[in-house]
Amino acid sequence: MMRLRQGRGITMRVGVIVASHGEFARAALGSVEMVAGPQQDVRALALTADKSAETFEAEFAQAYAELKSECDLIVTICDIHGGTPFNVISRSILKGMDMVAFTGLSLPVLIELLLSRDQASSADEIRELIEAAHAQTLAEIKVEMAQGSSDEDDLDL
Repeated sequence: MMRLRQGRGITMRVGVIVASHGEFARAALGSVEMVAGPQQDVRALALTADKSAETFEAEFAQAYAELKSECDLIVTICDIHGGTPFNVISRSILKGMDMVAFTGLSLPVLIELLLSRDQASSADEIRELIEAAHAQTLAEIKVEMAQGSSDEDDLDL
């Protein structure tokens, strides 16, 4: 469970909705759970080829309602800016669903969010955490052989 400390030691329970095209959200959550164990208060939603946007929107509304009944804050993250999951989240916000929402889902960002959530003390800290993790996720991999070596064991990483 994600708990945010507020003021005088009062904690706030936070739910997370991960949404994507295809099974990416479910696979990403599965990967996090492989590393960190089962995660509570998290829903992974998949927009599959056999699912209409309306059905996906209804699933999102149900996941939100379930989490909101138990949690004080909902954080959502989806895969592609402008895609159907993004549009569903945007419409939900316009309809009055209160949440902190991001696009740009990646495994490193989700891991950081789910593993660091107990350390955040506010919604703003959650925003900062996600933005910092996202800024660090894309980096070119550069490797070179140690000078004068041709053996793979001598790779200078």
